[in-house]
Amino acid sequence: MTRINTNVAALRGLRSLNKSTNLLDTSLTRLSTGLKINSGKDNPSGLIASETLRSQVSAIEQSIKNSNRASNVIATADSALGEVTNLLNQVRGLVQEGLNKGALSQDEIEANQLQIDTALSAINRISANTSFAGDKLIDGSKAFRTQASATDAAKLSDYQVNEAVFGTSSTITLDATVVTAATQASLDYSAVDGGLASATTIEVGGKSGSQVLFLGASSSLDNVRDAVNGVSDITGVTATKTNKVASNLSFNNANATNSGLTFTDARTSDSVLGDSGQNIRVQFVDPSANSAAANISFSNNNTDITIVVSLGTLANGDISSNATSIKTLLDGNADVNALISTAAEGDGSGVVEAEAAAALSGGTNAYLTFSASNYGADEFVDVNVLNGSFDTVDNITDGNALKRAIGSDIVTRINGQVAQGSGLTANIRSQQLDASFSFTAAANVADNTASLTITGGGSLFQIGQDVSAAGQIGIGIEAVNTARLGGVSGKLFEIGSGGGKSLLDVGPSVPGSDLVNIIEESINRVSTLRGRLGAVQKNVIETNVSSLGVALENISEARSQIVDTDFAVETANMTKAQILNQAGISVLSIANQNPQQVLSLLR
Repeated sequence: MTRINTNVAALRGLRSLNKSTNLLDTSLTRLSTGLKINSGKDNPSGLIASETLRSQVSAIEQSIKNSNRASNVIATADSALGEVTNLLNQVRGLVQEGLNKGALSQDEIEANQLQIDTALSAINRISANTSFAGDKLIDGSKAFRTQASATDAAKLSDYQVNEAVFGTSSTITLDATVVTAATQASLDYSAVDGGLASATTIEVGGKSGSQVLFLGASSSLDNVRDAVNGVSDITGVTATKTNKVASNLSFNNANATNSGLTFTDARTSDSVLGDSGQNIRVQFVDPSANSAAANISFSNNNTDITIVVSLGTLANGDISSNATSIKTLLDGNADVNALISTAAEGDGSGVVEAEAAAALSGGTNAYLTFSASNYGADEFVDVNVLNGSFDTVDNITDGNALKRAIGSDIVTRINGQVAQGSGLTANIRSQQLDASFSFTAAANVADNTASLTITGGGSLFQIGQDVSAAGQIGIGIEAVNTARLGGVSGKLFEIGSGGGKSLLDVGPSVPGSDLVNIIEESINRVSTLRGRLGAVQKNVIETNVSSLGVALENISEARSQIVDTDFAVETANMTKAQILNQAGISVLSIANQNPQQVLSLLR
């Protein structure tokens, strides 16, 4: 090197020294911060990926906190509902004891009623005071708000919205359409002439139990009906009687108007063929005599009662009786009135013609229908003949022999989806909706539709990382107080003093079973609510926390691989950079000394 103005070797050494110094600085920064990416220049694409993952981690961490808080809210409500259940069970025991009137004095019964009143007050107090962070939980403030027209409301005996997520909608409309009506289990029985031929023993069974009935010979439909209904509390089976439709007969004179006559069976008995078991026939006779007066006679045998009407004639032998005069003649005969009723066509001015004897026809005989008390596939009617003859059929029209009938559940569509049916109640459950409709018996008709609009209310819990309907659950908690608890048998407040169904009101008009049914329906309602909340807590919230925890681990691991320093690698890099830095300084020092050798040429 004989040049001194430009020291190329020093420049090279300086450049290498700067490079090793930068490597050392980078390693020291990463080792001191623990991060592989400390600025955008370290890894631009990695920075974008890491920030996206960090946002997701933050959302998951908050979702886990939200889920745990939602679980705490539900646990608080469940604890209060558990106390309500305990009080209801106490009331159940007090009612059971109070109905044991033969062993209790009036003072003891009144003391029991006092305890019942206190328990009911406690239930209302729990309902009003249960809260979480200042929000009431079971007083109805967290129930969904709904609207239904008067027409639609009349079609429903009850409806309930348990869960709903509105998403971007302000309201949710539910349309429930009956596809197939629910049925009661039923069997028909048609009597024989004169009632049962002999003493008969049958066993009538239903969902509630069974009972053996001893029916005497000649028992009528009324007798059988009363016997079955007398044990309906035991069996859950009732009997209704459908009266026979009377037979009729019409005579219409083709040659004259207003001459037609119609006769209808007027016998009051609902046995197959009337009290006498005979058909009624009517005959019009031309006396073939001049100036004959109309008269009535009877021609009877074992099977028929024939009413013979001899028509009146003019002096020349022509028939003179018109429809009105014949009706008057028949109406004035007590024996005829007991058999038939007569109606004339128009004003009855037409002349009646002679007619051959014809029997009244049409109509149906009286029969009994054995029916389960409620609708649904769980209900059944069983009529088992133990002695004698008692033939039941599926229905009078088809007449197929059948001893046991089973009901069917309602089939409905709610917003186009097939709902689960149970008796007259249809339930729909999906990720965004849990609701039930209970139709009245009158509305239990195919193609009948009831509409309900959810306008707001409920409690919305954001438990997922996505702020959408997929990450939310909306829970409705109805009011749990004495005014709302109960069912078809009545409301819980009614068993309190002055409610009309207290222990002090029990008697012929208020059976003790009414009180028990109200309490059991209340217990069932609370238990169902607790079970539903528990299912959400366990199967939705807790599983959500678990799945979010796994996602948090995996996403955190992925982000760590991008941004966190690998200390083993970075320590090696630092050592390498230190060595290069020291070597660079040494080389630069040597390079700076080389130009000094030029001085030897100037000596």
